[in-house]
Amino acid sequence: MKTRKSKIFPILITILLIVIIIYLFATVKQPFIECTKTTTFDSNIKVKEDLKASLNNNKISKIDLTKTIILPDDLIKDSKHMNSIEYALKESYDYLGKNNVMLRKEDNKIIMKISIEKDETVILNNIEFTNNNELQIKVDSNTKSSNVVALKIADKYTEGELMTRMKNNGYACK
Repeated sequence: MKTRKSKIFPILITILLIVIIIYLFATVKQPFIECTKTTTFDSNIKVKEDLKASLNNNKISKIDLTKTIILPDDLIKDSKHMNSIEYALKESYDYLGKNNVMLRKEDNKIIMKISIEKDETVILNNIEFTNNNELQIKVDSNTKSSNVVALKIADKYTEGELMTRMKNNGYACK
């Protein structure tokens, strides 16, 4: 009888350790980075980009991007500005498909949410406004341009490499 009781304790400890290990693997989150950048252009137009990129095995596995364009009061009075910006954004991100892009207008804002998990590329830092007697928007869709940041699902980055790349392009990351 004593030998049987002495074997139960190590078996219980082993089972408990296995359960703890399985729990830890099941609850481990994949690493991600969060970066943000706000740019103010002529006429006091602001573009804020919030990026969340998830990494899995040192590859980008998911990208969530929110672009918020904030217009000053004097430009909101004429709805053509909001409509023009909305049209330019829709056209420039049309390649991602309707399921990946959500666009909405608020009082003085246009908010675009982009979420991709498949083999797609998203372009950041690609909107520029100028005001030479007429408000103009320029959306750079060239992924090879040195002025933009292009991220693609399955691009290889460690957390540190991706944060460094984003910081080098003016983003604040955590």
